[in-house]
This record gives sequence, structure tokens and C-alpha cells, in this order.
Amino acid sequence: MLLEAILAIAIVSVSLTLIAQGLLTNYRTGMRFQEMVRALNAMDNRLGLLYATQGSDDLLEAFPQPLESPYDKFTVSAKTGPINDHLKNVTLTLNWPMGNSQGQLELETIIYYPNETTSSS
Repeated sequence: MLLEAILAIAIVSVSLTLIAQGLLTNYRTGMRFQEMVRALNAMDNRLGLLYATQGSDDLLEAFPQPLESPYDKFTVSAKTGPINDHLKNVTLTLNWPMGNSQGQLELETIIYYPNETTSSS
């Protein structure tokens, strides 16, 4: 009887440990997914602003710029290069703290300038 009780407790302990590890893994995965969704939203907002202003120079800073709330933990930097008189290649890099590491999302696009010549930043 005592041996059966000890065996049952051991089985329940191992089962609960495995269930707890599975739940913790799912929680961490969910948090990483939410961070990536926020990063994609922040990049989408920045890209929309970049297109709306036709690549305003104050949005194309090479050093990391903090974003406005609710994306205030994200920073964005840009690299630009001319393609021709009316096109500029833009690479945006979004960084954010992610636990003990750093998250990064990079996007490359082309901005059209109908009446201006581009300058490299």
C-alpha cells in the first residue's frame, strides 16, 4: 500500500513537471510572437510614414532613433543609397530589447522622388 502511494506520487510529480514545462514553453513562444507582431506593426508604421513623406530626410537618420509611443522601446535606423535621379534605395533596421537578447528586423525598399534628385546619406 505504501509503495503504491509513493509510486503514484512519483508519477504525478513527473507528469506535473512535464505539463509545467510545456506551459512555460508555450508562454515564452506566445511572448516572442507578440513582440514580433509589435515589431512588424512598428515597421509598417515607419514605412507608411516614409512613403507618405516621400522619404523625408529626418526619417532617414543613420543613427538609431527611438520611436513614439506605443513603440517607445523600439529604435529605427536607415541606410540610403541613390539608384538614379528619381529612386533611392532605403534599408530600415528596427531594434528592440527581447529578454536577454536584442531583436532585429530589417527591411529594404525603394522610394520614388518625382521632382528631386537624391543624395546619399
